[in-house]
Amino acid sequence: MLNSIIKHSGLILLFVAFTACGALDTQNSSFVTTSNGRLALNDTSAEEKIIGDNDLTPVLQNGANIPEKYGAMINAFGIMSMGCTATHIGNGIAITAGHCFQGRVSEERQNNVPCGTSTIIEWGYRKDAPAYLKSKCVTILALEKNKNRDYAIFTLDNIPTASVEVDLSARPVDKTAITIFGFPQKRPLEWSKTCELRPGSIGKWGADMFSHQCDTEPGNSGSTVIDDTTLKIIGIHDGGLAPWNYGTYLVNTPLQEILNKK
Repeated sequence: MLNSIIKHSGLILLFVAFTACGALDTQNSSFVTTSNGRLALNDTSAEEKIIGDNDLTPVLQNGANIPEKYGAMINAFGIMSMGCTATHIGNGIAITAGHCFQGRVSEERQNNVPCGTSTIIEWGYRKDAPAYLKSKCVTILALEKNKNRDYAIFTLDNIPTASVEVDLSARPVDKTAITIFGFPQKRPLEWSKTCELRPGSIGKWGADMFSHQCDTEPGNSGSTVIDDTTLKIIGIHDGGLAPWNYGTYLVNTPLQEILNKK
């Protein structure tokens, strides 16, 4: 996130607010226009999306330095060529944030949109291990980015060896323990440790969004939010403005509809 103090006409404006992939996040914030035409956030409480101590932990090749229960899933996370994180959920289907596909972003749901030829995902890239597989995004099955939802569901040409199960039964309850894996700042895979899922209203996010305080950085956009007990995906991390990061509930995406057609 970029933080710079802009002084104009005696006012001190805090210029901030990028989403987790680095795009300006104006969704839930109050902005003013400075004399040079830039947007400045009229909120001196805005901070980075590392909340408190930095808990981001590099994942070693075989996951030896993280809890054993996560070992089977670490090859299911991929770094996307645009700098976001994707997760393979099985059968060549992956999920990420909608705003990661900047050229395709739409407030209305889009279906079956060609990915083009430039979106590459590298799977299993870690601090002491190169990616074991490269895939291309083939078709964006559904995509949406608005004040209530931010997701993308797409297919792959090369299917990763690992996947993470999804939970589409219901929204998780308040204070569910969650965890996140991703590629902050395009670094190798890192683990956020755990935090609690809280209502979206706490962070003033959208109707189909939740708040959390797991550490993220630019590049974590699209990281899946995983129930730390069931180890199933319950959401997609989208961005944040301290003290609350936010994500989209998986049950409020059309994933179930898409899986029913397969």
